[in-house]
Amino acid sequence: MDDILDRYRRYGPAFKPGDKAPVSGTYVCDRGTMLPPVRVQLTKGEPFPEADGVGPHTRWRETNIQA
Repeated sequence: MDDILDRYRRYGPAFKPGDKAPVSGTYVCDRGTMLPPVRVQLTKGEPFPEADGVGPHTRWRETNIQA
């Protein structure tokens, strides 16, 4: 899993469940091609949750979308 994530690291940091949000904002988790992405609104210091269907393999990325 980490090898795959390393290929996409240049597009920005990815956060795991339990990591603290570095800034307040909207974060997105892409669950693959068959499921829609999940978005969460977090405040700075709030922990990232696990996305349904992905579990501990959830990876969150920061977006510029304001939900």
